[in-house]
Amino acid sequence: MTVRIVLGAAGLVLFLAAPHVLPEFRLFQICLIAATALVVLGQIVVTGFAGQISLAQSAFVGLGGYGPAILAAAWGLPLWLGIPATAAVVGAGGFVLGQMTLRVSGHYLALATLAFTAIVQLALVHSDLLTGGAAGMAVPAFQIFGIILSKGGELYYLVLPVTVVLFLATGNVMRSRFGRGLAALRQSETAAEAMGLNVRRYKAAAFAASGFLGAIGGALLALLSTYLDPSQFGITQSIYYLAIAVVGGMLSPLGIIVASAIFVFIPEWLQAFQSYLGLVFALLLLGFIVLRPEGLASLRPSALRLNLTRSGEGPR
Repeated sequence: MTVRIVLGAAGLVLFLAAPHVLPEFRLFQICLIAATALVVLGQIVVTGFAGQISLAQSAFVGLGGYGPAILAAAWGLPLWLGIPATAAVVGAGGFVLGQMTLRVSGHYLALATLAFTAIVQLALVHSDLLTGGAAGMAVPAFQIFGIILSKGGELYYLVLPVTVVLFLATGNVMRSRFGRGLAALRQSETAAEAMGLNVRRYKAAAFAASGFLGAIGGALLALLSTYLDPSQFGITQSIYYLAIAVVGGMLSPLGIIVASAIFVFIPEWLQAFQSYLGLVFALLLLGFIVLRPEGLASLRPSALRLNLTRSGEGPR
């Protein structure tokens, strides 16, 4: 408990000091890492903890980004209200997707969620009146209590607290009875069902959580980019989020934060080799799959892995 208090106090000091010592661009990158990690957190909830292969995360991100922008443009709903409302709707959509895909698993489930992503992207492209079609649409600035947050240094005070709260909440849920149920589902659906677990409800709930977290992350990414392009929410981007999850570790929330930082900084480190970025990402993913299938979490188990031993579960 004392260690947690010290770490929490140190984190609060760093959070308050960073805007005074870091330039605007670095604060923007920190926000980008946090929002990306939040999206990938949704990925590991459904794929890592529940063991359901999903390629729908990009669709959840797109819906989470477009929803608040459409509500603000069409009905004047403020973003601070539109973002959680959209996330709740997307979470409900994830629940329905989980129910619809109950009878499929493995690569068939991956194909089903892949089709869902393709359908959502096509809907965004062809709904010109709402989304601006293939040209995309601008995202209004976030405003609350008359304070406008538009730059990286200003959004820093929104993105980081939201990310930290959702990471802590997810960690607590994963250590609860529900989290143990997801672990049982991951290890064997048949055995979990034989033990009285409602597989349909747990599977759908995992997709709902994935959708909710993806939508919140998508809304934060939209605020940072200030513009929505439907080409950003396709199958390639879903694989990008899955790659971050693999590199960070499918059972490690802290690992995916480190992995998100790596994937955000690599384009900056390789500015002279932009045309080779895809190859670099592919080699990085292949290297971790072959050499470190548990991701970065396998390098520092005590620091990066979620402490599942308290719940009597261990990483697969």
